[in-house]
Amino acid sequence: IDARPWDFQAEECALRESIEKFNTRRYDKNQNSEFTPVDNCLQSVLGQRVDLPEDFHYSYEMWLEREVFSQPIQWEGLLQAQ
Repeated sequence: IDARPWDFQAEECALRESIEKFNTRRYDKNQNSEFTPVDNCLQSVLGQRVDLPEDFHYSYEMWLEREVFSQPIQWEGLLQAQ
């Protein structure tokens, strides 16, 4: 019988995923918070509801002026490669 490599690809991927889950549960107890996964998917981040203070709707124009419009933009720092 000829076995094609892709015949077992799904089983291999499922087995690898199960092993990684086991190893994570078993050995990653003291995971450094600096390396914890973050949700950076644009759709899910933008879909989250953000609770704003009651007075936000009354003071957001002052906040925009103070925090956004009146702050100088350092274009050189933005354009430099980091």
